[in-house]
Amino acid sequence: MKDTILIDRPTPGLARVKLNRMESGNAYDDEMVCTLITAFDDLAEDESLKLVWLTAQGDNFCKGPDPYWQKQRLSSGRAEHQQDAEQLARLFHTLYQFPIPILATVRGQANAAAVGVLCCCDIVLACERSSFTITETQYGQVPALQSPYLVKTLGERAARYYALSSETMDAYTATRLGLVSKIVPKNELDAIADMQIQKILNRRALSLRQTKAMIGLAANEVFDESLVDTLIDCSTDIRVSQSHHLSKLNV
Repeated sequence: MKDTILIDRPTPGLARVKLNRMESGNAYDDEMVCTLITAFDDLAEDESLKLVWLTAQGDNFCKGPDPYWQKQRLSSGRAEHQQDAEQLARLFHTLYQFPIPILATVRGQANAAAVGVLCCCDIVLACERSSFTITETQYGQVPALQSPYLVKTLGERAARYYALSSETMDAYTATRLGLVSKIVPKNELDAIADMQIQKILNRRALSLRQTKAMIGLAANEVFDESLVDTLIDCSTDIRVSQSHHLSKLNV
């Protein structure tokens, strides 16, 4: 059976995860979702990594749910639907809470839950003609599981509009709303991604992990004295660690 995702290590500190259902536009099904969860759970345990690059084979990042899988689910009971929902919710949570940065590159379409996946990534580079559509309401469904991440990334007002209307966001709109970090020419996507990757790989692993963790805390916790104390402790620990690191280099 063909692997739904491919994983390689093109350079030290980097893992590349590639969606591998090109013939279906990388449409996802329950197998792909579970495989992604397992892959990212395993990568989270690898302390040698500084970055994960999420990309896809072919001309589309992910066209949405696999129609054949959806047709199969028409005869499923509540238990199967709940299991699918739980796994997709877990995927979003796994990506959002992932301990190191995730950089995604997007060509072509990113639809339905793929938009939520990108919301959970730290950096998203997209081609000029890429597009992003929250398609669930077109099929009588609800983007419930990705809604917290849509609101965090797009803002409540834009999330309401694009989820209710299923209007497609072009790359420029997605950049303005914060879903896409940078638009690049299609033929330069991998080269520019590689430049960004090399910059990140040149950073200290502890600095990357703690920066992501502290931004996550600041975004999700109440801004009170307890949070400020946590941020002070983090800043102090990193300053001490960096001083020790630099002193060893000078020896």
